[in-house]
Amino acid sequence: MKRWKVCVASHVMGLLCWPVAMCAKEMAPLPVELTLVDERAIAFATFQSHNQKVVSNPEGIFITYLHKSNDDYTAQQWRLAKSTDGGKSFTTIHEATHATSAPAIETDRQGAIYLGHPDFLDGNAYLVRLVNHDHQVRTSTTELKGGSAGKYCLLLDEPRQQLYWFAHNNTFFTVGMDGAVRSKLDLLQAGPHAYLQYPHLTLDSSGTLFAAWTTSKVVEDNVSIYHDVHAMKSPDGGKTWQALDGKPIELPAVADDTGPATLISRVDEFDVNTWLSAFMAKDGKLHFVYWAKTEPQRQWYIRYDIATGTREIEMEQIFSQAPSQRPNNSGVFVANRNEPGSRLYFVSTIDDQSRLACLASDDNGQTWHEYATSDQAFPARVYSIGAARELTRSGAIVGTFTVVVGEPKTSYEDASGSVYFFRIPTLPTTSVSGGDVRERERP
Repeated sequence: MKRWKVCVASHVMGLLCWPVAMCAKEMAPLPVELTLVDERAIAFATFQSHNQKVVSNPEGIFITYLHKSNDDYTAQQWRLAKSTDGGKSFTTIHEATHATSAPAIETDRQGAIYLGHPDFLDGNAYLVRLVNHDHQVRTSTTELKGGSAGKYCLLLDEPRQQLYWFAHNNTFFTVGMDGAVRSKLDLLQAGPHAYLQYPHLTLDSSGTLFAAWTTSKVVEDNVSIYHDVHAMKSPDGGKTWQALDGKPIELPAVADDTGPATLISRVDEFDVNTWLSAFMAKDGKLHFVYWAKTEPQRQWYIRYDIATGTREIEMEQIFSQAPSQRPNNSGVFVANRNEPGSRLYFVSTIDDQSRLACLASDDNGQTWHEYATSDQAFPARVYSIGAARELTRSGAIVGTFTVVVGEPKTSYEDASGSVYFFRIPTLPTTSVSGGDVRERERP
């Protein structure tokens, strides 16, 4: 298997430039530990990599995914699975068939699980809180009236004791951790060029909430492309919103490039598919990775300063020493954000979407180096890579992806995808193969 080093250059917007970054440390990358969870799922099993479907807490690791579906997505069989051995094996603890995709998932310090999902038939979304996972005790189910949409995300704001639900029909809900709906608003509206398609949310340590999204536009005969990427922020838990530079935004904001939110993607990418893959606030910076189907294709890393809204860093190919003809349109940031100055990780693929790979940054995105690669290369596409945003208590990166089997006729064809769990240790004692079978307190 080839080994590669990443040596990247970054620059400040305008005339000032960063010096060329140092090359990666002279060390072999760590392995990526893989577990086959379901070899007979559908190709869209982990669909929507940006909405978190993997979490860990003292009771174990929890994942959600789709096992089966019908052709109009009104009978999608989803599963909630749990691992108590660090990801070596999973047991399905709940299975249901609804007009929905796999629920987005959050967990709090007490170990409660929050599941958010839409219902495509009744037009509503639902937030379910579980506290006794083995016996499926539900302490509350909250109806989010009118909140159903095919693309959605969920975010826990534990200091404010609330959760946020953001869906691609522009609805934005704030819900207390007790299940009470605190507010509902139309956050965005369609613009003359494009409309909201894939929403993202992240929260920084000061309590500022950030929303970002990919838009979509119809180009001809009902054929759509992803148009551009935008972001904005809220200092007060979703009540009021601003552009990243602090300019107030009146709601509902126009979602496309004619609107007031900060444009993240480039104007020369409006006519190609442009897709936001990953989004995270960490240590005073806002991090983005997005994919643009230009010729050649790009996988941009962008960093903004949170205090000023200044665009500080651009890297056209974050995997610069492992170029791919087809960089993956999905990927995920992972960190221990409770520890200031800790490493930031980005997981995606190399070798034309066939092999999982992880980069790490020790300077909050200014430079990146190779951290881990999987020994296994898949003959078909690695699709929809997602992960828990935070490291596990034992210091591991945990996530899921789907390997699309062969050339399925449809995304819902039976056994057209295989669901994999991945685990990347970040501490010497966190390797599953080394016998770490229970989550431990971080030293």
